[in-house]
Amino acid sequence: MSVSVVTEKELQGHIESILASSILNEGTNGWMIELELFLADVRQQVPYKLHDSRFLYKLWNENPVTSTGNGHVRIEPALHNEPFVVWFASAVSRQLPDDPVQVEAHLIALYDRLVSRLRTLCDRIPWLKLNRVLCALYPEHFTTLADLGRLKTLHRKLGGHRHDHAVHMHRAIRARTDRALQACAGEVSQVTRVCMPWLLYERLDTSNTTEGSASLAVNEDEFSPLPALKRRKGLTSLGGGLQTLLALLPELDEGVTRDEFADLLRQHNPNLADNSIGTMINVISREFDLCKREGDSYQLTARGMNLLESQDPDEFAEHLLTRVLGPDHLLKALATGPRRKVQLIELLQSVNPGWTTSFAPSSIIGWFSSLGLIVPAAGKLLQLTERGQRWASMIHWVPETLRADALEDEQTSAPASERADLPSASTIKERLDQLFGDQLTLDGGLVSALHAGLWSHPVRHFAVLSGISGSGKTQLALKYAQALCQVQAHDTHRIRMIPVQPGWYDPSPLLGYVSPIQESTYLGTPFLELLLQAADNPDIPFVAILDEMNLSHPEQYMAPILSAMETQGHIELHQLGDAIGQVPMRVRYPANLAIIGTLNMDETTHGLSDKVLDRAYTLEFWDIDVERFPGWSNAALPESVRQLTRTLLTQLVQALEPVRLHFGWRTINDVLNYLTFCNASDADMKALDEVVYAKVLPKLRGEHSPRFAKALAQVHHVLHEHGLARCEAKVRALLDDLVETGSARFWR
Repeated sequence: MSVSVVTEKELQGHIESILASSILNEGTNGWMIELELFLADVRQQVPYKLHDSRFLYKLWNENPVTSTGNGHVRIEPALHNEPFVVWFASAVSRQLPDDPVQVEAHLIALYDRLVSRLRTLCDRIPWLKLNRVLCALYPEHFTTLADLGRLKTLHRKLGGHRHDHAVHMHRAIRARTDRALQACAGEVSQVTRVCMPWLLYERLDTSNTTEGSASLAVNEDEFSPLPALKRRKGLTSLGGGLQTLLALLPELDEGVTRDEFADLLRQHNPNLADNSIGTMINVISREFDLCKREGDSYQLTARGMNLLESQDPDEFAEHLLTRVLGPDHLLKALATGPRRKVQLIELLQSVNPGWTTSFAPSSIIGWFSSLGLIVPAAGKLLQLTERGQRWASMIHWVPETLRADALEDEQTSAPASERADLPSASTIKERLDQLFGDQLTLDGGLVSALHAGLWSHPVRHFAVLSGISGSGKTQLALKYAQALCQVQAHDTHRIRMIPVQPGWYDPSPLLGYVSPIQESTYLGTPFLELLLQAADNPDIPFVAILDEMNLSHPEQYMAPILSAMETQGHIELHQLGDAIGQVPMRVRYPANLAIIGTLNMDETTHGLSDKVLDRAYTLEFWDIDVERFPGWSNAALPESVRQLTRTLLTQLVQALEPVRLHFGWRTINDVLNYLTFCNASDADMKALDEVVYAKVLPKLRGEHSPRFAKALAQVHHVLHEHGLARCEAKVRALLDDLVETGSARFWR
């Protein structure tokens, strides 16, 4: 799967926007000013101070090329090693060749030798510090993108290959950004050229999952934790843990579609239920920030690329400690000594009042075992490993607890627009026009009414589309959902079409149930998967479409859902604790889930109770404009036949509409398809007579009333005028029945 490459014109546009913004004027919080002074100092001190321990410490550990982020690898073993210091001073003192090709070869050789020596001397390779040092020493050839994952991400966006050497990536990025800067602004300072790749990366990166900006303070060796309320609430279990993540990365590095992603997960876990696929993708992409969706494929994030390269669980340290609720409490507690698992579960439950069971705490503990942070100790205790102790030492803050009242405030007080990023109704209409063009003709007012009806309440996003069969209700719901979520029809990650069946007497067809044969297995459903996805991703909308929802009583099979959307509370799923695997005991009703129900009103369906109607925004589809049917221009029929059919169907709709026995666009489409198949001509009315008899007349039924009698008489007149003899005879018989028996039925 290819990454969308930034063109030269687009690159210049991005750089012009950066130059025109306040970022450079404000010096990115002093970062660029401080970096400029640092580069000047390094230029002055090299090579004279390369044996000076204080200068070397400043170069490696107090380097403002970028904040160290997760650069916690100790460089001191190398700086205290005399042979390394002597070699390093000699290597970086050498003059660079004049030939550009030789320059790159020289820098690659230097880079590789540094990696080799640091691998031997340090417990891990200090990639961030290494790249920062080379940028400080060779600012004409390197960028401030010290993080290899970010470097690769920008390099690929600018057309580079993911397997290129890091030095080549730096130089290739500099070559393109320097050219664009020259075209946009002429001569600019060296520090602007060095920093522009980072500013460009921040502008192009859409994941919003990485840690803070490069403009952080110089010695920012400390993480910046999010407040408890803004953190992801726990971690979801994944079979195989870290090893599964590592095994998936090489495939994800190539880019995969969602279907290919699902196949990969099934290969690693053949017993994985289909309705758990979406949850597992969410674990990998959002909970661990290893990949993100770009267009129709999933690509590795900077963190994913780094983990693929290093295979080191420490890549997760910043993300898990500062953006997930619970891990910092867990490590701080274990740093004081071993604990029993039950004690750790109780601790984590006190961190989040919403964790009323051991499900979420046990999952966090399980992940930390998989990452090599905690291990069993004597007496059924758990204790920190060396890595766990190192992670615990990174927690310089007092871990926050999520207050119960804050949790309630998060769920109830924030307006819907703060919970999910919603486009406007006009944007929805524009997307519908772009996606479907002439294939779909919708009244803009109808789209606006549906959009407002769904999202005007903070939590209860429920709409019902009622009307005659074939009037476009289901198509409106589906197309609206696609435009809202900006996904294609085959994408079921955020949209689910759920055909309601007769005989749904309880919530299990929507919410699933515990297997009566194997109690440790929860049999999920597509709706439940969507519900859990929505709960885990509160910033984007999800849509469930209940097609023909009144084939069963909605107040029966939707009872827990209707209650939860009203009280903004939880939906209880089961009472079996951790034994169920991926399905929690309960889930709070998500404020970013929209439910759209379609229904037909006839003798095969049920009416809606007040419990349903009070919670739903209702739209009716009874007005059928035959002229607006989009298929007229595509019908492969003689113009005379097309016009004759259009006139006939318009007149029939007008005659039947007062008694709500008219038909929708599905019937119009069927009539046109039949005539096309029969090669109908205006000289032979047989085909039109047959298809109207088969598709329109069977719906005629009713008891005697002036309105019904008038409608039948008008239909008879229209059929007579157009010479449809068979249809005319049938309606004549219905009129006779109406007079003689007081009722008329096509089927009798």
